[in-house]
Amino acid sequence: MRKIAFFVLLTAFVVALSAQTSSFAEYQTDHYRVLSEIGQDHARETALKLEALMGVFNGYFHFDPDELPVRLRARFFSSKDRYDAYLRRVIDTTRDDFVYLHYTDLAKSELVGYGMDDDAFDLSLKHQGFVQFLRAFVPNPPLWLREGFAVYFEEVEFGDQLETAIYRENLAWLETLQSIMDGTAGVAPIPLSEMLRMNVEQARARIEVFYPQAWGMVSFLLNSDERHYNRIVWDSISALETDASLAENSANVWHRAFRWHPEEELVDSFVEYVGSRRSFRMLVEEGIDLYNEGELAAAREAFREAITLRDDSFVPYYYLGLISYDERDHSTADRYYREALARGAAPALTYYALGVNAYADNRFDDAEGYLEQTVSLDPGEYEDKATQLLERIRG
Repeated sequence: MRKIAFFVLLTAFVVALSAQTSSFAEYQTDHYRVLSEIGQDHARETALKLEALMGVFNGYFHFDPDELPVRLRARFFSSKDRYDAYLRRVIDTTRDDFVYLHYTDLAKSELVGYGMDDDAFDLSLKHQGFVQFLRAFVPNPPLWLREGFAVYFEEVEFGDQLETAIYRENLAWLETLQSIMDGTAGVAPIPLSEMLRMNVEQARARIEVFYPQAWGMVSFLLNSDERHYNRIVWDSISALETDASLAENSANVWHRAFRWHPEEELVDSFVEYVGSRRSFRMLVEEGIDLYNEGELAAAREAFREAITLRDDSFVPYYYLGLISYDERDHSTADRYYREALARGAAPALTYYALGVNAYADNRFDDAEGYLEQTVSLDPGEYEDKATQLLERIRG
């Protein structure tokens, strides 16, 4: 009787375990194995994204992915509650964001997350996906390098087919770092000698400074006009050793990459670099001020630079349309206004601008159509102005 009872319990356990496992759809690529409760399409898309990200990451680090003993595993839950329950069982705590769980045995390591809106999901995937990538090859890299690069890659864009990814600069921490460096943030920068050797507890104690400064160090070393500073980041990567501890790798990086450069000179160059950079918001505000002052060429340059950082905002496109109109380049103005409209510019305002531009270009039929749309969308604001222009056209 006991044997029968034991067999029933064992069968129930196996069935329950099988049901739990089978709730995850699975998709494999050359270097990733993705499990997702969200569905087969999600597993496939996420695996392709991770594979594409590896290509971007490895463009900087030059590891040999074929040396990986197993595919890197990622697991995604359908809800935050299920994610929390899993983490409590595994590490006895929860996280608000994705987490990479690293073990000596890479086969047990995994990136773990849950269903979010697309933008938040991709941001977390890129950050923790980089941490997983780096630690798969170098389990204990210096924290500034690990987290600095993780933030550096957060604006990478995926291609339409998800099989390619393109680097885009992330300046989300720029203004925060500038306020730290100029003293207005009320917190002091972390000295370079400390930053290079920080452990997890030390970084966590100064987290509000550590993240922007780690990103800033990576950005400075990669983008400085001084090639000997660029060399530091490549020497840092080459100094990493697979079997070294965090302290040992931190010491390796200092000895082989940083100690050849006078610290005061390096810090001064870093501060100058940070102060010279401009965020999307700063570029747009600068462009608007220059436009209002009649400095059209300088305003155009500011708006074009802003677009290289973010091409999803209508503001630079709308102002580039105004600049082109002022310069009587009506075809270019028309193109920029349409770009602004596609990115969410106020329809009535933009159709009015298109109508005025078409009228100035002697395209009277187009102008009439745009102005009629303007009045239908917002008669209270534009009826008088649009009607005056329509009367000129019809007269």
